[in-house]
Amino acid sequence: MSYPSSYIYETVYIVRPGVSDGDVQNIHQKIDAVIAKFQGTLKHREDAGIKEMAYEIKDERSGRYTTIVYNGKPGVVEEIERHFRISDDVIRFLTVAQTPEYDFAKVKQQIAMAEEEQKKNREFKEQKKRERMQ
Repeated sequence: MSYPSSYIYETVYIVRPGVSDGDVQNIHQKIDAVIAKFQGTLKHREDAGIKEMAYEIKDERSGRYTTIVYNGKPGVVEEIERHFRISDDVIRFLTVAQTPEYDFAKVKQQIAMAEEEQKKNREFKEQKKRERMQ
């Protein structure tokens, strides 16, 4: 699949939880090299740590989540995903093409605000439920 070069790409990938920090850094370095090879720029990398997954993937119940935001010439996504496919350590990945105006930090802030609002609503409903039971 080919993507226009004007897009920014966001890729989330999951690495087996037992992989050492050094091996994870090697994966990051390979990705950085691919992005550089395709004259792109890594705009953001976030390691979200080890999280439990909703279902088992390749005999794993948890994984180390990493999100990268980058751009590059056509073919950069295919090459990164090729590296993921041949790696035994990467168990799942997903790439989404974003518009050039995409701002990961802003989206992350919006998600945090929505989660906080959801938490407040849940607490409010719990409080009302307790009041009705009394």
